[in-house]
Amino acid sequence: MRLAANLIMLWENIAMSFRSIFSSKGRAFLTALGVMIGVASVITLTGLGQGARAQVEEDLTRLGANLLIVYSGEPTTSTQLVRPRTTRIRPTLTEEDLAAIKALPENQVVLTAAESTLEGQLKFENRNMAATVVGTEPAYPEIRNFQPAYGSFFTASDAEHRRNVVAIGAEVYRTLFPDGRDPIGQSIRINGHAFRVTGVMEEKGSPTQDASVLIPLSTYRRRLSGEDSFAMINVQASSLEVMYELQERIEQELLGLRRLPSMDLANFYVANQMDVIGAATGVADTFTLMLAGIAAISLIVGGIGIMNIMLVSVTERTREIGIRMALGARASHLMTQFLTEAVLLSAGGGLIGIAAGYALSWALQHFAGLASAISPEAVIMAFSFALATGLFFGGYPAYRASRLDPIEALRYE
Repeated sequence: MRLAANLIMLWENIAMSFRSIFSSKGRAFLTALGVMIGVASVITLTGLGQGARAQVEEDLTRLGANLLIVYSGEPTTSTQLVRPRTTRIRPTLTEEDLAAIKALPENQVVLTAAESTLEGQLKFENRNMAATVVGTEPAYPEIRNFQPAYGSFFTASDAEHRRNVVAIGAEVYRTLFPDGRDPIGQSIRINGHAFRVTGVMEEKGSPTQDASVLIPLSTYRRRLSGEDSFAMINVQASSLEVMYELQERIEQELLGLRRLPSMDLANFYVANQMDVIGAATGVADTFTLMLAGIAAISLIVGGIGIMNIMLVSVTERTREIGIRMALGARASHLMTQFLTEAVLLSAGGGLIGIAAGYALSWALQHFAGLASAISPEAVIMAFSFALATGLFFGGYPAYRASRLDPIEALRYE
């Protein structure tokens, strides 16, 4: 019976709150406007932050699956994965280093591809351009997730026989073959040497990759560089779980070959894709929290607006409060009544804000080209904060209403 009575009372409070809100729709809308803007801002900005995080992860994953890169020289940053190829790296890695990495267990190392680069001059008929020449091995496309869009990559047989074959980047194709002719089988010159085109690599949107050509490392060393060493070794780990273990094992193997006690004295370093992803997503998460914090200020401002309007409402309804108290309403009834109104205003503003946040995120994604990823957690957080705002800022007006003296309230004009 007590539960039924409480439910009836709650229903009456909600009904009375709706009547009060709809009796002054304009004021109610303006009261909830701050909450609407706050919720929409939180959802939109956290969506943009999460979208940026997802974009960073996707871009880094495109560099290759489970990627470790062993570099010559010393790291310029602790999480560097890709160094500009315009900077010539003095090769310090040897065939012995590569063999040691290839000899690691298959449950850790899937594929390897050594790599060296230099700046080259390309020429086809009367057209020429500068491009990055990459000498590497046949496993490179799979490790670095960089596949031919047309034609094929060079083969193990090409590498073994040091053939002058080349796979060209998308920008190289556009520059040397502007008329759209089929490049496969055509002969281009790289630093004066003739190379037969076997394929066109997919477009990555990266000037470094799109304006590059890839040739067998054996040919690169014989025809172009004359070096026995190479600048880096790309390593594909078997899974994300073994990345750090494999990194440590590679370091220990190469230190052992050099008879060095620690990485402090090494002329190489290992860049781990997981470090870069962790650092980049950490920055994105901090950015998201900052945006959400800024947006939450709008909710606080909206809550202050609710408190102001509710205080005005208490003043305007002083006589009504007095009549209800004279008819037997207790202070707790009045407090519950005004709290219900505040929460309903916040909830209504929150629901409209959620819809507005989704609409704004969709518009930014489709018309401004910004990545957005709204999570259910962000929506729940924003709506919960809106309700909490209503309870907090509606508490004082409700308390004021419950503490009115019924006799003074009845005399109020």
